[in-house]
Amino acid sequence: MGVTLLGVVLIFLSVGLNIQTAESCRCFPQHPQHQFCTSEMVILADITAKGGSVKDKNQLFRYKIKLIKVLKGSNNAKRIQYVYTNPQSSCGITLDQGRYVLSGYQFKYGIEVGMCDLVKRWDLLSLTEQENFKQTYKMGCDCTISTCFESPCCPQSKNECLWETNSPDSLEYACLRDSDGICSWYWPSSKVDEDAMCKA
Repeated sequence: MGVTLLGVVLIFLSVGLNIQTAESCRCFPQHPQHQFCTSEMVILADITAKGGSVKDKNQLFRYKIKLIKVLKGSNNAKRIQYVYTNPQSSCGITLDQGRYVLSGYQFKYGIEVGMCDLVKRWDLLSLTEQENFKQTYKMGCDCTISTCFESPCCPQSKNECLWETNSPDSLEYACLRDSDGICSWYWPSSKVDEDAMCKA
């Protein structure tokens, strides 16, 4: 009886721990441009091989990469050879072989990437999204992108674009400052009618 009770207690503790881990790993919804502009570094890279955990890096997992392009970051970013991440149980990520857009923090010859960073398969992005990462987003990093969960979504200042999370097309939008100095959504090069968004 005692053994059975102990088993039940251990099961509840395990479930509770898993729930706590899941709760702590939740990420606030963010537009890709906001993630791009607020990241220390963004790269386009091919994942070529997965290694094991790295003992001197607090048990981080390491992936070998071939750096294709530094989308944002310092010249030192060209030295990056590895992606480091925590185990999934500690808000890490799992990567398959293929090409990715990744954001994170650089240290020496690696970039550390977590669950709430940019982790996007390049071949799953539209041509517009690819162009945004390669060129467009960086032109709008002086604008602020705020998340809006319910319509109407109206900017509070000329420096702000509001991202409406229930609009699937908006993932292709880029927030840029127009000729009047007002931050506005563009898709791909045409200005989005934000008055309609405000009245929705």
